[in-house]
Parts: sequence; structure tokens; C-alpha cells
Amino acid sequence: MNKCLLCLLTLLCLISCKEKTTTEDTAKSHNSNNLSYATKFAIDGTKLIVLEPWPGALQSRTYEFETPPKRIVVTSTTHLPYLELLGLEDKLVGFVGTDYITSENINKRLAKGTIKEVGTNGAINLELLLSCQPDVVIVFDMGNESATLDKISAAGIPIIYNADFLENSALGRAEWIKFFGALFDVSDSANAIFDQIANRYNELKSLTDNLIDKPKIFSGVMYGDAWFLPGGQNWSAQFLKDAGGTYIWGNDATSGWLEVSFEAVLNKARTADFWIGVASINSLTELAAQDLRYTYFEAYQKGNIFNYNKRLGPHGGFDFFESAYARPDLVLADLIGILHPELLPDHEFYYFQKLP
Repeated sequence: MNKCLLCLLTLLCLISCKEKTTTEDTAKSHNSNNLSYATKFAIDGTKLIVLEPWPGALQSRTYEFETPPKRIVVTSTTHLPYLELLGLEDKLVGFVGTDYITSENINKRLAKGTIKEVGTNGAINLELLLSCQPDVVIVFDMGNESATLDKISAAGIPIIYNADFLENSALGRAEWIKFFGALFDVSDSANAIFDQIANRYNELKSLTDNLIDKPKIFSGVMYGDAWFLPGGQNWSAQFLKDAGGTYIWGNDATSGWLEVSFEAVLNKARTADFWIGVASINSLTELAAQDLRYTYFEAYQKGNIFNYNKRLGPHGGFDFFESAYARPDLVLADLIGILHPELLPDHEFYYFQKLP
């Protein structure tokens, strides 16, 4: 391990990290490089600035890079589609929790051994990580990963925080492809790819701008004693609005997730037109078996329940939770196809399907 560690320490010259206080003025001063939607990072020349590296962080992280990394480890399936869109998957040498990966290309590389599993989030195997000899590890932190990440840094491996999950808009999250573009010095490609995605998203959204009939929608299922559903300002809620729907909790000011009683959901959503997003449920029969009260909703009785389970990986991972964040245009097209099929009469669903 000492030899590996010595090799890795020499890589610190590739990327250096500085901390500074994040303020609104800081964000505005670095709002360069054509960032139109993302609010949690900025690019300033050779500086990559993550303005809020974890929820509620009071300090930004600034990374200065001279040479693009040749070997990286990432810690979330949501990082993978950016690498694939940019043709950089050959730079990936390690990943955590590989069972959740749905990408056929990445899974082939796993089978060949060119990508190694290095543990799970919160329990990264430091020795395996060192054996991959990464130039950098792309990490995410929900606010409780500091102990693990400190060990990685102490071992001499540079880490870069990715906070795409903190964006409140679908296009803001997708724009993080420019984060990877800047890191790997392929910003022109990243900008062009994002422009195509954003243009398609906005074209689709324009189809629903003047609709009068906007079906009522609710989402989520029970976990224990609480029903989990998106807050009114959550990026999921924005999708439903842009697709020409009326999300029943759309006026809520929460950008995260709500925990609501079954009775409260039933009271507001009993007569809703559509129920979209039911976790890992695959059929109406399975849904009723989990909780017979689900059958009280008109959406159940009419069979208007759709889930994001059309594309699954070899071990049951949902591609929706991997690639959909990078391709909001595909998500929006599916949702319009559900709510207003007349607007996209030839649409072939990518992520969503009706529960049988």
C-alpha cells in the first residue's frame, strides 16, 4: 500500500483545493462560461467552483486544474451518464455499489475488470480505492460522509465534490455535464450536448404552455407510517408542471421531500387523474397487496398509474435514477406522452410505463 500511496501523492499537483465562504456575490461573480440554469457550481477559467458542496454548506470548494485526470473514481450512478455522453467512460477505473449500475457499456467494463468495485457509499474500501490509482475521486455528500471522505483525502487522493443533486431545476441538474466538461478539458463538447438537451426540453415544454386542461397528479407511496412525495419546488414537481399537469402539492414551498400521512394524501388526491411514480412497485396487484388502501384512489381504479421502471439494469437498478438526471428532455417527453398523448402521438416511452 505504501508504494501505491507514494504514487498517488505525486498526483496532487493535478488538482488543488481551496475553501472560501459562499455568498450570493460570489456566485454572481463567477457566473461565467454560459451557465444558464445551474446554481451550485461555476467555472472561471481553469477554476471549477462548487458553491454548495453539501446541503447547507457555508464554504465553497475551488479546484484548479492544469492537466485533465486520466483515471477517476465516481461515487454515484448519476455521474455515469455525463461521462458516457462525453465519451469519457474509459477514464473510469472504480465505482462504489456497482449492483445499481444499469449502463450496458459500463457493465461490460466491469465484467472485463477495467472498472473495480471499491466498496459502498459510507463504507468505501480504502485499500481497493488505492489499488485503482485514481487521479481524483468525484464524491457527493449528503452531509454525513465527512469521515469517509477525510480518510480518502488523508490517503493523498484528491476529491472533488459534485452537488448536482442540490439543484432545484431539471435543466440545472443536467447542466452539470459542463462540470465534467471543464474538468476533462472538453467544455466545447459539453456545451454543445447540453444545448441540444435544453433546446429539446424547451421545445417540448412549449407544447404545454397554453393548455387549459391540466390533469391533477400525485406521486409517491407509503414508507412505514409516512407517505413520501416531492415538495412543490422539487425538481420532480417542475417536471409535472412543464408536462402540462397540476401537481396537487404544487403550491408547497418545499424543494426537498415531504412526509405526509395517508389520510392527508387521500383527502387531497382521491380524485386525482394520474398517479405517477410508485417506487419499486411493478403492478396494480402488487400495489394493492402492499396496502389495500391504495385502491381507494380513482387513479388506481381507472388504471392511471405510471412508474419509471421500464429500463432496469441486470441487478434491478433503475436507469431512471442513473441517466434521467442528465436527460430531462427524455423524462419530459414521457410525461407529456402520459398526460397529453395527443401532443406526441408517435411517442415511444423511454423511462415510464403504465402499471399492468
